[in-house]
Amino acid sequence: MNLKTKIWLTVATIVLLFSFFTLYYFPDQQAKLLLRNYNNEVQHLANTVALGVKIAITEQNFEGVQTAMEFVKSDPRLEFISMLQTDTTWNEAHTSYTTTEKLFKTYPENNPYSPAAVSDENIIVKRSPFESSLMSGAILLGFSTDVINSSVRKIKITSLLVSGVVFCIGIIIGFWLSKTISDPVLALRNAAIRVSEGDFSARVKNNSGDEIGELGKSFNQMVEYLAITTRKLKRANLTLASTNDTLKNTVQELKVTQDQLVQKEKMASLGELTAGIAHEIQNPLNFVNNFSETNQELIEEMVQELQHGDTAEAILLANNIRANEERILTHGKRADSIVKGMLQHSRASTGIKEPVNINALADEYLRLSYHGIRAKDKSFNAKIKTKFDKNIGTIEVIPDDVARVLLNLYNNAFYSILEKKKLLHDNYVPVIEVTTKDLQDKIEISVKDNGLGIPEKIHDKIFQPFFTTKPTGQGTGLGLSLSYDIITKGHGGGLKVNTQEGEYAEFIIQLPYAVKGELA
Repeated sequence: MNLKTKIWLTVATIVLLFSFFTLYYFPDQQAKLLLRNYNNEVQHLANTVALGVKIAITEQNFEGVQTAMEFVKSDPRLEFISMLQTDTTWNEAHTSYTTTEKLFKTYPENNPYSPAAVSDENIIVKRSPFESSLMSGAILLGFSTDVINSSVRKIKITSLLVSGVVFCIGIIIGFWLSKTISDPVLALRNAAIRVSEGDFSARVKNNSGDEIGELGKSFNQMVEYLAITTRKLKRANLTLASTNDTLKNTVQELKVTQDQLVQKEKMASLGELTAGIAHEIQNPLNFVNNFSETNQELIEEMVQELQHGDTAEAILLANNIRANEERILTHGKRADSIVKGMLQHSRASTGIKEPVNINALADEYLRLSYHGIRAKDKSFNAKIKTKFDKNIGTIEVIPDDVARVLLNLYNNAFYSILEKKKLLHDNYVPVIEVTTKDLQDKIEISVKDNGLGIPEKIHDKIFQPFFTTKPTGQGTGLGLSLSYDIITKGHGGGLKVNTQEGEYAEFIIQLPYAVKGELA
């Protein structure tokens, strides 16, 4: 809907509303007012005649009764005037009575209206009772409504004429508004379309001194400024084009550098993990070696027993050998699992989600991180508390990525309590708490330490890439940034921190359930 149509609709609406008022509402209200006043006037006349009749009857002046009734005979609006007499008849026991009205006197004498006559569209009938010691009754007065109807017709004709005048004025105003507002605005719109298509020669011709004329002048100034600015931008684009290739090369170099830094962060965490893995893998290897030596001794004994023909003892020794072989196999698989985990951590993630026992994963990497710290500092000890929710089943995640996040949080926690231990010595007991919770639609992993905490001024920076509080050479500043991306972008979860400087730091991971099953 264009502006011209809106202007005409507005003018038409105003004219129609005014016409409705002048043609319907105003005449209707005037007719009601005239009719109400006319009713009051007729009732007043009926009351006046009734009062005169009452006075005349009380004074036994019957000529006065005639005079009172003739008070309205000369009124051209009079249709009839009747004097009714009310008779009261009691029953024989004088316990009840009935009243009847009969026509006592009327004018004109051939009055066709009965004592029960009521008002209609042609006549207004009013009743005024009177009562004296000699007679009781009522005056019934009827007046024609011709005067009222004539006045209403005149009002409607006047309203129709006024509506016609307003309609003509509305048409004139509509044409004037269209000429002075719509046409200049449409010209401005057309010029704006040409400018949007790149034609900066478009101008608006409007010599009026009103706001629309000022708008046209401002538009012309704007187009001139745009033309000049466009020419400058074209020259600037030529300059930018010459440096675009250089910027592309720089971006490519930055991307390569970033990939190298990410790989460096992964290798740094792998280095910290290696010491813990070495400690973990040593136990199953010791078991394998010990049981292998024992089996060699048992085999020699079994050979001797077979040579002596003692098959029962040989079978017993064979059973012991089988049991030891099962232990060797179990611990060999344990060592194999640890080596595979290290290899998976060192290479790029597959990005494939699979069901994982989060409790087992959290516990395994907690021990690996702790042994890694202990490998660097044999004197270091910490109190480790775990509270794993047994209701947590398997959850579909990318195992390598979640393991990398847990390892990073554990390493940061151990680093914090180790630094605080260096400051407080024996007055401080390092504690790390790892908790998991089943929140129905998601699981929560909390890693809390009572170390140095995080200063409030850097709370909003800890998840930024390359931000670190560690000394130069001890951290890339990518650990928490990568962890945040893995949890939020890779798994649709959340990673937040609660901390108080000098007291504690708690990192909370939330991961939504994809597949919820029984614990392995």
